[in-house]
Amino acid sequence: MACFWVVFFLVRRLLVVPMGALLDERARRAQAAAKEFDGARAALSEALNRCERELAQAAAEGQRERAALRAEGEAERRRRLEQARESGQARLHAFTRELEQAASEAREELRRATRALAAELAQRLLGRRLAS
Repeated sequence: MACFWVVFFLVRRLLVVPMGALLDERARRAQAAAKEFDGARAALSEALNRCERELAQAAAEGQRERAALRAEGEAERRRRLEQARESGQARLHAFTRELEQAASEAREELRRATRALAAELAQRLLGRRLAS
């Protein structure tokens, strides 16, 4: 029986205790790795959320900038349209004045020509010269 106890103590001291220590160390390292993995996963999740927030902010800023540029472009378009409308109205008024002046001159010329034609017609109908 003494041999059993000697072998038992030797196996326990040389095999069981070191194996237990190795298994304990392995469990401790696995637990530490799991904690590190959980920490890395949480950091990754936070970084992903932060990136998504930044992306949403950038998209909102882009939308605001695009809306501002659209409004600016629309204002510029309206300004140019109004400027073209005013220019067209000015040209229309100038053409209207020219047309009215030409019509007035044509009426005056027709009045003079009417008198002369009436006198000539009367002379031809009467067959003699009229006294002016």
